[in-house]
Amino acid sequence: MTNGDRATELELVREHLDVYDTREGPWNPEHGEVEIPADWDLLPAGDAFMTRTVKAGGVYWYAWKPRTRSRPHRRLAGLWAPRVVIEEAEVRAAKTAAERERRCEMSAPHRAAAEERYRGQLATAVRAFLDFAPEHSPLAEAIAEDASVRAAAVGSGRVGRTRKLAVEERAALAARAYIRHRYTSYEDALDALAFEQGWDDQYLCRGIKAEA
Repeated sequence: MTNGDRATELELVREHLDVYDTREGPWNPEHGEVEIPADWDLLPAGDAFMTRTVKAGGVYWYAWKPRTRSRPHRRLAGLWAPRVVIEEAEVRAAKTAAERERRCEMSAPHRAAAEERYRGQLATAVRAFLDFAPEHSPLAEAIAEDASVRAAAVGSGRVGRTRKLAVEERAALAARAYIRHRYTSYEDALDALAFEQGWDDQYLCRGIKAEA
C-alpha cells in the first residue's frame, strides 16, 4: 500500500460512510468500491444501546442492504466499526443489562402515554396539512389516522420518528408518503422495475416517487 493509499484509507475511516452490500462487494456512492478495514466487524442493527455506544466512539460506517424486487427501499443492516469498540460496548451492555431492563419496565407506561399523545399531535398536523373541504372530512380523518400511525411507529426510522423537522413538516411528509403508497400507482411502478443492478437504479426510484 502506498502512502497515498494509506492517507486515503485514513480519511475514509474518519467519515461516516453509507456502505452498500453489493454483489461486487462493499460500495459507497461517492467513493465507489471500498474495503472494510481488517480490524472492523459488523454490529447488526436492532440493539439501540449497542448502536448508541458504538456510535459514541465516533468511528463507524453505516451498513446498508440495497433494495430488491421484494424490498423497494434500502434497509439499514447495522454499523461497521472497530472490533475493539464493539467488544467494549458488549462488555458495557452486559454490565448494565439488569439496570436498563428495570428502568425500561418502570418507564413503559409513561412511554406508551407519550407515544399516544405524539400520534395524536401528528394526526392533527396531518389534518391541517390536508385541509380538505368539510364534505371530505371522513377521508381526511382516515388518512390522518393511518399516516400518523405508520409514520410514528417506534423503531421504523420513518419521518415521524425524527426530531430534526418541525411537526408540521413531519406531517406533510407523512401524508404525502401515505397517499403515495395508498392512492397512487407508486408501488406497482416500483414492482415493474428491473432490480438486477441493486443500488445503481436508485435514480429510477426517485423519479417514480416524484411522479407519484
